Amino acid sequence: MSRIDTYLNELNDPQREAVLENSRPLLVLAGAGSGKTRVITTKIAYASEVLGLRPWEILAVTFTNRAAKEMKDRVTDMLEGIDVSDMQIRTFHSFGAWLLRRYGSSIGLSNTFSIYDDEDSLSVLASCYPESKKAELSPVAKAISLAKDMGLDPESPELADFRRDHVFRKQFADYEKKLRQVGNVDFADLIGRSIELIESDKQVAAMVHRRFKMVLVDEYQDSNMSQFKLLKSLVGPHTFVCVVGDDDQSIYRFRGAEVENILSFPDVYPNTRVVKLEQNYRSTKNILALASKVISRNTGRHPKTLWTDKDGGEPCKLIHVSDERAEALRVAMELRRNGKYDDAAVLYRTNAQSVAFETLFTQSGIPYKVIGALRFYDREEIKDALALLYILMNRNDEVNFKRMVNKPTRGLGGVSIDKVLDVAFSRSCDLITALHTSVEEGLLTGKAATGAAKFASLFDGAELKLQESNSEALRYLLEESGVVEHYKEQDIRNKTDKTDNLGTLVSTVGEYPAGKEGLGLFLESLMLDPTMIGHKDPSDKAGVSLITMHNTKGLEFDRVFITGLEEGVFPGRSSESDADIEEERRIFYVAITRARKEVFLLACSRRTMWGKTAYQTPSRFLQEIPRDLVETEGAKRESSVFSAGYGGFGALDAKRMRGDAYSPAVRKGTGRNANIILSPVKDFTSKGVQSNSAGDASGAFSLGDRVYHDAFGEGEVQGIKTIRGKEMVDVRFATGKISTFFSDKAPLEKLARD
Repeated sequence: MSRIDTYLNELNDPQREAVLENSRPLLVLAGAGSGKTRVITTKIAYASEVLGLRPWEILAVTFTNRAAKEMKDRVTDMLEGIDVSDMQIRTFHSFGAWLLRRYGSSIGLSNTFSIYDDEDSLSVLASCYPESKKAELSPVAKAISLAKDMGLDPESPELADFRRDHVFRKQFADYEKKLRQVGNVDFADLIGRSIELIESDKQVAAMVHRRFKMVLVDEYQDSNMSQFKLLKSLVGPHTFVCVVGDDDQSIYRFRGAEVENILSFPDVYPNTRVVKLEQNYRSTKNILALASKVISRNTGRHPKTLWTDKDGGEPCKLIHVSDERAEALRVAMELRRNGKYDDAAVLYRTNAQSVAFETLFTQSGIPYKVIGALRFYDREEIKDALALLYILMNRNDEVNFKRMVNKPTRGLGGVSIDKVLDVAFSRSCDLITALHTSVEEGLLTGKAATGAAKFASLFDGAELKLQESNSEALRYLLEESGVVEHYKEQDIRNKTDKTDNLGTLVSTVGEYPAGKEGLGLFLESLMLDPTMIGHKDPSDKAGVSLITMHNTKGLEFDRVFITGLEEGVFPGRSSESDADIEEERRIFYVAITRARKEVFLLACSRRTMWGKTAYQTPSRFLQEIPRDLVETEGAKRESSVFSAGYGGFGALDAKRMRGDAYSPAVRKGTGRNANIILSPVKDFTSKGVQSNSAGDASGAFSLGDRVYHDAFGEGEVQGIKTIRGKEMVDVRFATGKISTFFSDKAPLEKLARD
């Protein structure tokens, strides 16, 4: 038996069909976990050994360098003894660079051209508009890149619909003119200019069609309009074309990906054969039943149903909890129960949701790693917000002053800032006073004077707000400085969630006592805790994976926790059209199919953003799941957090948590925060006030103490910690609010225990 026969015998029937079909266009619909990479690599080996194609006659294109390398390594192993170095297995952009360096001279490109990354592209645009700040032009540069991915140029009529800003067309044209003047390309040009080359030079087109007799594309559902056009230009009259993908996993619409590319493939390429890979080798029957039911609600898809030879496995679980902290605590309980952290992943829709998990996992000693995103406290918008707080605490903080005094731009350039710094040095005054002085004495004029006065007044107002609460002080700084509006505009243009992240920080800082002492403890905790100041985990670090649903594509885990299943979170607030909802449903499907053994779905009854707690409605996707497909735990919305133990799970689970995940024996040796003790809230109903009053001595409170606050009502002491010799207590109130107080100044009355 030849080695190719051995490879074919290892395939199931549909996989084998896909390998053997080489006479007409082929669309392979490869469901999640169905072994598509094996099909592609076997098809390449078959083309080489049986069809007699030479290595340089095969082009295989995918979307990531990692996938391309894995594919080439597998093919090299399968075709041992054959030199495959001339075989083109590349990403779309790598292939574009290869093509342009060889034949780009016909469209005016030297073979030594440079490829500009995002920062370089922004610099090119900035050179066209030296009077504008880079921060102002950054959204424009990103919009230009997205427009190119959609196959648009400055002359495209569709540009008016793409971006209604009347100056955008000119900005786009000026950028393109400058780019061509310097003779270089940006990342999007690697696709766009390759199309231009093939379409404008018949000799190059003929060469490409003659050379590449087989063109394969992996992950075709992720292709954008430019990549769609490039593929069409590569396919000649005698080229065999095959695309592999899954329309149900098309989740990058925000980057310009067009699910229509894979849906319309049989129409674009007549006589297409469609082969469906529906046998899943990853997940259990229960997981696939859930995933199939979810995605079946989409109308824009090629019908398919995943199945497996595996047994039913553990039932999928739907867990209703009280809020985001209860959500994190419930996940922690399940992780502790199993103990295999490396095989588990916590999935969320937006990065802002990670902070509750990062904080609680750190406190409880659960190892974790954040995949595919900056750590929460290392993100630009969070650093900006913290910079304002550092200035509020120390008006001589020059580093943070220089970071924020002209961000967002308020007319204070380098010369003006130097004048302010000179005043501070010569008068021995703080930087905020120096701003006032510079304005009063006429050292700054015009926009610079107006901007300086407004920035200085921020901190006078924030001082007053700080006595009210830390959250109010930070909210005031962010709103009055223009930071919120600055990032809100970025979110709208770039489909990011930076304002949500700022809102999470506002909520977090509010958990510390109001005033400079409490705020100082918050900022100090960031410095002392490496997880909060952006120390990066090595990529191979053990632990639970924290990851957005988008970034989980291509990964798999034994246990998957899908969190934030609430309206406004998932699907998000901006998901309004049918196309938006179908995209969100595909994201849900991708999240579910990452799991090998267990799936946990979690939804909160209320969630706090911007320091405000709002009641949540369960995600519409949960309403679409038949009850027999999930085991449900907890009420959809508790009337009180105390009605069923912490987070809506029962007293037995609460007791288990106290005796397991957060017992002193477990905490011992975690390496950090051993003095921070977490405890779920117990059930209680009666008041029974004791005589203890506000201002009890340190040590007067114990875990589980029931307390009463004039403004917030009944609560329970959940945590006790000591920072710089100051004992602090964390109290959770029946409203869901969590607050921290100094033990010796706490305005709390103890209540009698049951």
